[in-house]
Parts: sequence; structure tokens; C-alpha cells
Amino acid sequence: MKKRIVYGVLIVVTLVFVLLFVFSNNNFKKFETLQEAIEKGIPYQVNNIVHTDKYEDVTIVMYTTNPEEPPIANYEALAVAFFKGSDEEGWQNIGHHGWTHYENDNMTVYLEPLRINDDKGNTLNEFYVVFGEVNNPEIEKIETSTQEDEKFNEAKMITANGNRYYFQIGREPIVRGLSKNGTVIDRQGG
Repeated sequence: MKKRIVYGVLIVVTLVFVLLFVFSNNNFKKFETLQEAIEKGIPYQVNNIVHTDKYEDVTIVMYTTNPEEPPIANYEALAVAFFKGSDEEGWQNIGHHGWTHYENDNMTVYLEPLRINDDKGNTLNEFYVVFGEVNNPEIEKIETSTQEDEKFNEAKMITANGNRYYFQIGREPIVRGLSKNGTVIDRQGG
């Protein structure tokens, strides 16, 4: 009699886990196209795709979204998502989800890490993305650096939907915005 109860409980628990896995919006799901992965794999409404870039075997998507969670905000947040795959093998969202936002008249600075390990603890991917919005029209170039390095690296400038952004791969939390003649207008980080 006790064995029947134990087997019954095990069957019910197994069914619950299977149903939770099948019906949950999990990151293990593969999508046929990158566009489908963006639409269904990012838990926020994507307003605009600002930029996509490939680094190693990861496709990075920078996008804007309107925060819907309390407190509901009156601004667009800038975020990145990380995907692996292809249209032949399917696409999978491999990163965490979240965004931060703050106001700055010159530029914003966000640093987002991606760390993926296999089940044995071996690192599969580890890198950072530095990105943000450029609000001051006098800023013509963005450069990034580390605290240990005296050299600055020029970030990729992007214009999308009437706004200007920058994008750089690397753990370079020091960001400066320069005018046309090289004058530092703003420096953040470090």
C-alpha cells in the first residue's frame, strides 16, 4: 500500500515538472529565426532594434523597450540580449534579462556581462558589452577604457530611429564623449 502511494506521488510530481517545463517561457526553447527569438525570447516588448553584432558565436541585440513593471515609467529603456544559433539549427536566448535606466544630458553608460559555463564549470562565453545613448549633439565620438589601461578605444557609433547610440565589446567601464576637435565633454566611470 505504501509503495502505491509513493509511486503515485512520484508520478504526480514528475507530471507537474514536465508540465511546468513545457508551458513555461524558458530560455531553453529554440526558435526558428533570430526575429522569432527576439519577439518570443525577450520578456519585454521590443520597441526598436538599435543594433545587432556578432562576437565569437554570440549574436548581441541592442534594443529599446518601455518599462511595464511598476513603477511604470515615461521613458524608453536601452537593453541588450544575447542569442546563439542559426536559422538552420534554431536560435536560443542565452543571456539574462533586465535593464537599467538613468537620465543624463550628455550620454548614458551601461555595462552588461555575459558569462556562460557548461555543466562542468568550463567557460563557454565570457565578455562584456559597453553601450549607451548619446544625448548631447556636440559629442561626435565615444571612447572606452579600463582603469588599468591608459589607452582609449573608439566605440562604434550608431544612429537609429533619430537617436544616437554607441556600442563596444570589452570590459571598459570608463567612457568619454568627445567633441569634433577632441575636447572631452563628458567622462563617466572609473
